Amino acid sequence: MPDPQLAKPHSPTTEESRLPPLDPAHRTEEQRRLLAVVQDGQVPHLFSTLVQHPALFRAWLPLCVQLLRHSAFPPREREFLIIRASWRCGSAYELENHRVIGARAGLTDDDFAALTGEPSPTWTLREQLLVAAADELHAEHTITDATWREVSVLLSTEQLIELPMLVGHYIMLADTLRALRVPLDEALPGLRLGQ
Repeated sequence: MPDPQLAKPHSPTTEESRLPPLDPAHRTEEQRRLLAVVQDGQVPHLFSTLVQHPALFRAWLPLCVQLLRHSAFPPREREFLIIRASWRCGSAYELENHRVIGARAGLTDDDFAALTGEPSPTWTLREQLLVAAADELHAEHTITDATWREVSVLLSTEQLIELPMLVGHYIMLADTLRALRVPLDEALPGLRLGQ
């Protein structure tokens, strides 16, 4: 029986995009400047869609960079949280990007399979608790007292604050990507943001 806490997966295509990514030829100087943070000149559809609201993009991007590049969590744990939240929300776009980013952070194919299904008994207690917290944040919009008691012993104050913000950010992003039907990128190297 399907888990009622899972969003129906959605794999957007270019034809059904509600707000097509902005073609490079139509970008303003401000939009080009805002997109300069993306390395190698390759601008994923996520960015070329959201940059169409420059003021919001300008406010959102520093949070995105902070959570992805300067997280209080080690990269492997950060990716556990992001992938689990993205899977719970049914975000094919985020899952495909973070499959690549997660591999760079040390996640195996088995980790990815377990993060998009039943948690692995081979994970550490800390990893299991992070996944449980991500599941609770998605389903209940909070962390239960029982899970909090356990994670609060294992995480720093910064990590305890970042945990719901990181998961919440990726829930928000998944909802935005799905609502706008942002298409998957043709070549998906995994997001690389500049400094």
